[in-house]
Amino acid sequence: MVDWLVQRALPEHVPAALRRVRSRHHVDPALQTPAETQARSSLEELERRYLENKARLEDDLERAQQEAEPVRAGLLYGSGSELEDAVAVVLRAAGFAVTDLDEELGGTLSADLLAVLNGSTCLVEVKAAAGAAGEKLISQLQRHLEKWPQLRPGQPVTCAALIVNHQHRLNPAERPAEVYQRRVVDALPFPVIASGDLFRWWRTQDWPAVQAAVLGQTPSGGERDEPPAGGREPPAVGRRRWLPWSKGRTA
Repeated sequence: MVDWLVQRALPEHVPAALRRVRSRHHVDPALQTPAETQARSSLEELERRYLENKARLEDDLERAQQEAEPVRAGLLYGSGSELEDAVAVVLRAAGFAVTDLDEELGGTLSADLLAVLNGSTCLVEVKAAAGAAGEKLISQLQRHLEKWPQLRPGQPVTCAALIVNHQHRLNPAERPAEVYQRRVVDALPFPVIASGDLFRWWRTQDWPAVQAAVLGQTPSGGERDEPPAGGREPPAVGRRRWLPWSKGRTA
């Protein structure tokens, strides 16, 4: 505190007091050598650039946080339209052309989203569960798949995906890794994806992982993701199965 008073406070606010006692902490700029003047000017310029850069980086951080927070909050804690909007952002970032079916068709006539990529057309159902996800979420997507040919006979779907924000009242690190037990998921003709995994891929910009998960494909080269911090293994992504609604196509 004494050093701050002598070196900063008194020179700035009461310089005459230091002059009267001939303190070495105060030197009249008019009495300084060229080397002292140059060094002082360089130091002042350094401090000015530091403050400018600090302000710019703080603005960059604030903009990045404002952009990321709706997606992060939606995927990890959201439900309803908040979660659906966050999923749509991630799918578009991964290269999918995404249509909000609730908005386009009105109400809940079909699944929440239609995602199209490289000739694949996927119905995507997005759900949230405060506790363990019930299997009725699966049946809802199955009904949408059965009804789809009546809604869009000229646009057959080739795949589907169920994305669930399960156990969203828990801290993300405390949630089960899988939405359902694997013996349940393995019997399905579409993948079930935890929104927490979608968040991780979005955060690391792993767009191939997002595409493979939604399309129900094995990642190219058969590689598995590295386990995230905390030792949780990433979800297994099965090969795309024959879909009963695709009339003979393999998907």
